[in-house]
Amino acid sequence: MEYQAEMNYLAGILKRLQLKMVLMEPNDPVEDVDFGLRQLLGLSDEYHSLTQVFFRLTKPKTVYRLMDFFGCGYIFFALPQETATAVIGPYMTADRTEEEVLETVEELSLPLNTARQLRDYYASLPVFVDTTPLMAMVSAMGETLWGSVDAFETIDLNRSAAPLTQSPDESYLTAQQLDAHMNHIKIRYDYENDMMDAVSKGLLQRVERITSHISQLNFEKRMADPLRNTKNYCIICNTLLRKAAERGGVHPVHIDRISSQYAIQIENKATPEDCIILIGEMFRAYCRLVRTHAISQYSVPVQKALLYMEENLSGELGLQVLAEELNLAPGYLSGLFHRETGRTITEHINQLRMKHALHLLKTTQLQVQNVAHLCGIPDANYFGKLFRKQYGVTPRQYRQSLMPRAGE
Repeated sequence: MEYQAEMNYLAGILKRLQLKMVLMEPNDPVEDVDFGLRQLLGLSDEYHSLTQVFFRLTKPKTVYRLMDFFGCGYIFFALPQETATAVIGPYMTADRTEEEVLETVEELSLPLNTARQLRDYYASLPVFVDTTPLMAMVSAMGETLWGSVDAFETIDLNRSAAPLTQSPDESYLTAQQLDAHMNHIKIRYDYENDMMDAVSKGLLQRVERITSHISQLNFEKRMADPLRNTKNYCIICNTLLRKAAERGGVHPVHIDRISSQYAIQIENKATPEDCIILIGEMFRAYCRLVRTHAISQYSVPVQKALLYMEENLSGELGLQVLAEELNLAPGYLSGLFHRETGRTITEHINQLRMKHALHLLKTTQLQVQNVAHLCGIPDANYFGKLFRKQYGVTPRQYRQSLMPRAGE
């Protein structure tokens, strides 16, 4: 192949980013492209569609970007004077929430127990919130293959391709400008440290006071696009808030859940002003997380019991199961849990399951029987009775109450 050395060099860079690039001929099996995901889920027929896309759709001097129905991204292009197609991927542009995974499973009519496999698959893929650097590398390869940046085009199969964001030219700073720049950085760092301290202690009033000054911050302009610049600072804040919540005693299980949700919200914001509002929401949400889920004040056995219940809501739970899992006497665990939390284990399990049910009904369109199953209650009728006892309405009535009324 004429460009073997260049392609090997690109493949080496992509490998460092945990990205795979394969050169495929029309008759090559495509199961390896998605690491066998479709085969694992019993969707092997879908490989034919991928083959059609990679070989029938491609035209010369064109780079394609594709997002499949799993939300996985691919970049591919046909090599000049070759029958082979270079395929880069899969990758993600945002972490998938638990609710999105469940809705994907239901939409594809897959068994609910495949949700864990799909979630593990997503966790194994690299995430590029900003694909600009990735596309810049592919663009450089395109110039090598076809002569210049004007000699080829980039087509997004889902939406019109956006131009690459260019960084502003750097220039030397005068001593006065340097002092001002350092002062801005110090103000921002002091602000961030104050925020992290307040969030880690769950001081909601102090957080409210801090967030009232967000709009006055002078964000460092690392990108030419103001929206991208503000989104990047949102990402920084999300990372700092993760650390603050962990410092406050919140287990990483809870932190990862809220962090993933905000990673998606950040990318969906349309204006810098929306991003500023979101930063304030993030501060308050992480603070509430510390106040609600901090478990460092409990003994180790109770901490382990709380986490086991959180992570196994869809499975069999109860005093005997927990006692066996933690290798403790049931009577000892029951007394210790009630003494430290003020609730019995059964009360806590039911409370968790009903809160999870409320969340799923509000954030997904899953069928009620599937919501019940995911909450560890196989009997949909019994689930409905528990839900009504807790909230005064049936699950369907609750979901209907969320729908906008005519004329609103």
